[in-house]
Amino acid sequence: MRRLFVVLALALLAMTTVAQDRQADLLLLHDAGVVSAAWNKGDSQILTASEAGLLQIWSVEDGALLRTIEHSDNPLTHAEWLGADTILSADESGLVRLHDAATGAALHSWQLVGKPVALQVNRARTQALIFTDVGEGALLSLADGGIHADFAVEAAISGGSWNENEDRVRAWSETGDVYSWHLGTGEASQARPPHRGLLGGLAWNADDSRVLAWFSDGLVNLYESDGVSIGRGRVSGVRHSSFVQRAIWSRDESRVMSWAGDDTVHIWAAETGRTQQVMRHEDWVIGARWNADESAVLSWSHIYVYLWQDEAAQRFRHDNLVRGAVWNSDGTRVLSWSWDKTTRVWTP
Repeated sequence: MRRLFVVLALALLAMTTVAQDRQADLLLLHDAGVVSAAWNKGDSQILTASEAGLLQIWSVEDGALLRTIEHSDNPLTHAEWLGADTILSADESGLVRLHDAATGAALHSWQLVGKPVALQVNRARTQALIFTDVGEGALLSLADGGIHADFAVEAAISGGSWNENEDRVRAWSETGDVYSWHLGTGEASQARPPHRGLLGGLAWNADDSRVLAWFSDGLVNLYESDGVSIGRGRVSGVRHSSFVQRAIWSRDESRVMSWAGDDTVHIWAAETGRTQQVMRHEDWVIGARWNADESAVLSWSHIYVYLWQDEAAQRFRHDNLVRGAVWNSDGTRVLSWSWDKTTRVWTP
């Protein structure tokens, strides 16, 4: 019994210290749940998107509402700044719009079938890749409003992305089917990861030689890849005790961060699968991200945003489920948004 008490005491001492909840520097009130939020390039303005179909631009200095842009009457799924002049947004009906940030006018509009599950702009900001949940995909021209390519599959799509070189696009389904199109040749390919669990998502490394795959049974597996097919052999991986929400690479690809419904974030070695750090929460983890130099982690779970650094955690509280959080450009402030109809800015 004495030995058990000693073990428990040591375990308590080893637990990460969580500081008391922090107070927000800035509180922005909305009429509906906030779907996304983003800093502008100079961190002087914040763009928010809500379930009411509204885009709103706010002043960081005093919290003043500078502009409201009506996208539609449907809940928004995506919104992002494209430089200082334009904003790209999409809603659950499949309506995508490019807006003039200064006036709110719609410069281009596209109507797709289904709810968008992926919307990514290329680095040149000339095209947007979109996939919907009913299997429709396209390359949208942000210059002329046209559709430059179609990627249709007879499957329920759950995610999609460009490759690093932006010469190939991919989409995948929960059933494990992975679709790939080469933009230069038009060649279409299909593959499946070896594991037969319900597929949560995929993330290739920069040269497409390895791919992370995560599943509903708690597995995150690392496989070899040639950018199209997925190798039969598992290189490494970890097992969570519940469904995996997502996994991401570190910048040098030596580590992986994954988070799951088991209330944890794991950071682990890509080559061995050995866990290096575990961050424990009170509920399942919705999202996580590193800061710029990967010395700290932001995560969000239930009504809390956590900042993990140097074996200690700071916590910030919303009044309903947190949808996301992100640092500003120099990593000194955090922006978070929630179902509680607020966007908040706080200083760690």
